[in-house]
Amino acid sequence: MKFASFKGSALKSVGAVSLCVALGAGLAGCGGNGAGGGAVAATVNGQDIMEQTITDYIANFRTSSSLESDEAWGEWMVANGYTPESVREEVIDYYVNQDLYDQAAKEYNVTVEQADIDAAMEETKAMFESDEAFQEALEASSMTEESYIEDVIRPNLLQTKLAEAVAAQESEGEGDDATLAQAQAMSEQFNGAKRSSHILLTAEEGEDDAALAARAQELLDQINAGEITFEDAAAQYSTDTGSAANGGDVGWDALSTFVTEYQDALAGLEKDQIVAAPVKSEYGYHIIKVTDVYEVPEGGITSVDQLPTEFQEYLTYMEQSSASQNFSTWFEEYRNNATIDIKPMPEGLPYDIDLAPYEEAAAQNAEGDTADGAAAEGTEQPSDETMSAEDQAAADAAAADAAADEAAAGEAGADAAAADEAGDAAAADQAADEAAADQTAADQAGADAAADQAAADQAAEGAEGTQQ
Repeated sequence: MKFASFKGSALKSVGAVSLCVALGAGLAGCGGNGAGGGAVAATVNGQDIMEQTITDYIANFRTSSSLESDEAWGEWMVANGYTPESVREEVIDYYVNQDLYDQAAKEYNVTVEQADIDAAMEETKAMFESDEAFQEALEASSMTEESYIEDVIRPNLLQTKLAEAVAAQESEGEGDDATLAQAQAMSEQFNGAKRSSHILLTAEEGEDDAALAARAQELLDQINAGEITFEDAAAQYSTDTGSAANGGDVGWDALSTFVTEYQDALAGLEKDQIVAAPVKSEYGYHIIKVTDVYEVPEGGITSVDQLPTEFQEYLTYMEQSSASQNFSTWFEEYRNNATIDIKPMPEGLPYDIDLAPYEEAAAQNAEGDTADGAAAEGTEQPSDETMSAEDQAAADAAAADAAADEAAAGEAGADAAAADEAGDAAAADQAADEAAADQTAADQAGADAAADQAAADQAAEGAEGTQQ
């Protein structure tokens, strides 16, 4: 819901972006539930949505977004391509969906228990440094714990349980058979998969490629001589910090995409083998070890338990992603079959203001910007013939300065490009660290744990220096 999504901006003012993660669907459900008011905005299968509900929601949004004045409200609508009518339509659409979720939940005998709500609230609070920080985030969003439960937690839990109920009914009779069928369909992809670890060495300051290669070979010799274990060497020397903490493990190649040089090296290794020489890639030099190889059993996969844990988690993730998409398709059809009647917009609503002055002001500002740009481009320097000697000297000096600036800019650009190239490995390393942090947040939120785990594993396995 585009309009409602702007409600989350209030959180940023208190540094509580974590709340957006905890909310799952964001703050789409925030706002007044508007009891009262005799006018009906819409009906959903005969169930009324009151006009006051819509008005209260928009009022809440304006308050939390500092748009109380008509001027601020008008400028915001024009800037974001809204009209009072389209704002109303979007908020009504949100409440229509909520009513349909409630109605479908009754059909599928889905309920939200107090224990579910308590657990979700605890998980949300755990994402904040203190209860005070959580309360500040709620206040900044014009919410209380009670309204947060009713407008966010309860609807999200209801939708999650409804999705599970729909998926269970549509896949009734399939159960583990569906997972096994998927595993069998992917048996060719899984067969011969290799799990590997690596130690990535990158150039230190002032170190050329030959010196780096020699340093990598020296470390490999120490590992082969038993002077240091591969895992300890990874922890101490690998610049891929995302995998170093796990002995260099980057997971299965069947679940990741490695750079060509790395993948080619894996092809020539068996289980527990280490490369004969460090492998060079755009990220540096890799010392690679194959730690496991998966072979499909003779006669094929007859049980999911025959797969490595990571493969099972991947299949679970795929199933949940498919279920999510299936639920979206189901709900779209469910809504299309509903009887929805949206009433004409009444006159005199507090958010229904005349946008003409703000549209005119925006148009004038746009014209002014265009005119200023054209004036700047059209400004010409006087010809040499009409310039005084003093003016000519000043112009020449300015031209020389401009040329020097341009040359400096070009040099800076080249330096930046070189820095970007050199920073690829560090950026990938940072991505791996961020993936691990994302996994922690997902675990705390308690949402789709198996799917998030598989996704985070995928990201962590594509650690810096191994993925393209």
